[in-house]
Amino acid sequence: MAVLRVLAAHRPPLCFIEGGENGSQPIFSGYLVDLLPTLLNQAQLQLVYSLTAYVGSGGELQANGTWTGVMGELTGGHTDLALFPLTLTSQRAQYIQSTPPYMDDGYGILVKTRRVDSGYSFLLPFTGLTWAMLLVALVATMLLLTLLDAVTRNARLRAFERVHGAQQHPKKRRDAKIMNHAIESIMMAVGSGAAPTSRSWAVKIVYIAWAVFCVIMLAAYTAILTANMTVSQLGVAYKTLQDLAQSGLPLGVIGDSSIAAYFTNSTGQAARMLRPKMREFTSTAEGAEAVRQGELSAFINDYATVQFVTQEPPCDLALSPETIGSGQLVLGLPRNSTLLQPLSAALLQLSEAGYMAELRRKWFVESSQCGGDDLDADGSGQLHLTHAWSVFLIVAGGAAVGLLAAAGEMLYYRRLYTRRISDGGACGVPEARGIWAIHHTKHQHAVKQERAEQRDRTAKLEVRQVQA
Repeated sequence: MAVLRVLAAHRPPLCFIEGGENGSQPIFSGYLVDLLPTLLNQAQLQLVYSLTAYVGSGGELQANGTWTGVMGELTGGHTDLALFPLTLTSQRAQYIQSTPPYMDDGYGILVKTRRVDSGYSFLLPFTGLTWAMLLVALVATMLLLTLLDAVTRNARLRAFERVHGAQQHPKKRRDAKIMNHAIESIMMAVGSGAAPTSRSWAVKIVYIAWAVFCVIMLAAYTAILTANMTVSQLGVAYKTLQDLAQSGLPLGVIGDSSIAAYFTNSTGQAARMLRPKMREFTSTAEGAEAVRQGELSAFINDYATVQFVTQEPPCDLALSPETIGSGQLVLGLPRNSTLLQPLSAALLQLSEAGYMAELRRKWFVESSQCGGDDLDADGSGQLHLTHAWSVFLIVAGGAAVGLLAAAGEMLYYRRLYTRRISDGGACGVPEARGIWAIHHTKHQHAVKQERAEQRDRTAKLEVRQVQA
């Protein structure tokens, strides 16, 4: 049985090569090493393969028409398949065959992180949209509490007036107190609320929903704020190629690579400005250490390779938001290879089945030793509205139930207080009897006072008649 010659290079996490010193057998592992047997099995190729460790770059075309690096191994017929982050370019496609891309992330810009100190750190736990929705919810709840209190309060007083006649109640008693509801809502939002003073059940129901909402949001805010104070907020000094061009430090790339050729041949303004600053390295580890020591403004390589560096201790490097080019990573094969068609079809089938996504999660997410991936442009450690929208439904649900309760209260008072008072008392709930008792006592006191004044006038009139 023929043996498939496979070339592999140490490019974590795509391929790890450990050992191999003093004639020992090297140990291969990584994303591409896991992919190879699954790919051959999917293609129904019964082949035995042999992995060979390779040290070098992707390669570039020489003046004499030959290739260096991995491209030289493929064009020279020294290997049958390259397990290497080989970037497909129009020039390379003329000399080799390749499978469809297994990754298409472009080139990543590896930069050093820096601490971000700001006076508004207390706002960082929530995004701007989340803060805006919190403010809208607060104002809406305050206005709804005021409306429900006013409607139910007036329903009670109108019902009483229909039974006992028009009464002049003080304005502060008749009107809902919007300031009270505003203070109650705000105090609950900061975790220091108390029960509402209103007698209305509609008001109490809405306030309970608001209280539950505030407890959840306050707990989330406290947890995220504590985490942000424990883990320093980090940022990057260089976010685009224009930022790198304005820097006084050189830029690092892998020698004889497609990214080096990009800066050499590109007509873009930023690439032309960076061309004189370009320094070539033999490995990603050397370039990353140069960035860490402040010798480079950034190091640029395949996105997958530099992303792995950001996930290793001491976790002081990150990827800038901008990526460069398409960076299609392919499996390279010699020209006229009979493996091209079955391997290409198998790779597409594995991608459609979700295997490629699972493999990437295994080697790029689960293997991370740092707190998260590269820094996002819109910040990290924040509660987005997409994660908290369901919590706002608690307030909306409480408002709906509160409105129904208010309608029920108004109907209750309309039917209960329209009954006439009989047998010298008010029919209805204790609250009605209490209100009627107050006005009945005032009326009796006024009658007694009027009778006393009448007796005084009569007595004075009798004294005058006697004197006359």
